[in-house]
Amino acid sequence: MNTPKRYTITAALPYTNGPVHIGHLAGVYVPADIYARFQRLKGNDVLYISGSDEHGVPITIKAKKEGITPQQVVDKYHTIIKKSFEDFGISFDNYSRTSAEVHHETASGFFKKLYEDGKFIEETNQQLYDAEANQFLADRFVVGTCPKCGNEESYGDQCENCGTSHNATDLINPKSAITGNVPTLKETKHWYLPLDQYQEWLKEWIVEGHKMIGSRMYWDK
Repeated sequence: MNTPKRYTITAALPYTNGPVHIGHLAGVYVPADIYARFQRLKGNDVLYISGSDEHGVPITIKAKKEGITPQQVVDKYHTIIKKSFEDFGISFDNYSRTSAEVHHETASGFFKKLYEDGKFIEETNQQLYDAEANQFLADRFVVGTCPKCGNEESYGDQCENCGTSHNATDLINPKSAITGNVPTLKETKHWYLPLDQYQEWLKEWIVEGHKMIGSRMYWDK
């Protein structure tokens, strides 16, 4: 059996719509930090990485509520979160942010390559639309009554009361989280990547090729 000497350890990227709290630290970053320090003490080559997730609906919702731009939100909380990790002594080798140019280039590069190779399935679907806000409503931009438990404050993707996952169009009496208006249905184009076509090599690479430890740590052979 080959004993790995190089370890890449990653931790979940926190959303920059608020500060981290003790639950975040205890549940994710401290355990990964302990493991990274342990491997360093053994003389192994370790790279412990994470960063601020600056792309998400919670950020835009926060910005609208505070009357500021999403950029102002992420700049504020990235600074706060990064300092919190430093104050707690979390030993990241690299703590970045998804607004960095390298992330944009890498993500768009993946998308363009898949698109040019014809890997996406294009479909036109109906999505909830807020006419006053002049935008389509992603999952967290919609609230309504859960079709399973009757919780009247269910999100468009998941009910926090019963844990059920659903689509925004499944909600009873949906309303826009932006304006409070009743949304309408409007056609929009989506791209879907059929992951079932890649199941075998993904299974080999993730499960067999790279030993998984927890959900977000792996080592390179």
